[in-house]
Amino acid sequence: MRFEIRWKPHFIDTEYGMVGETKAFSIVNHGFEYTLYPRLPDRKGMTQVEKFRSTDEAKARAEDLLDEFLTDFLAVPKPTAEAAPAPAKEAS
Repeated sequence: MRFEIRWKPHFIDTEYGMVGETKAFSIVNHGFEYTLYPRLPDRKGMTQVEKFRSTDEAKARAEDLLDEFLTDFLAVPKPTAEAAPAPAKEAS
């Protein structure tokens, strides 16, 4: 499954990165730099604001963050020793 970010202008200095109907990113133009505000959590549950010299760099980073989010979100957890089923005993 492939999700794409659709960028929509909002106000004069802001673009929203939409994934489906979800606002996943914002890019704000400060005139001398662009700030990327991700709304998707990373594997630690945090979001990190990042600054870039161009909107293209910010959008490329947003694509990377979306891919990382989907990889983590759709990952199948490996069973731990505690959660693994015990081997069946043979009937005697």
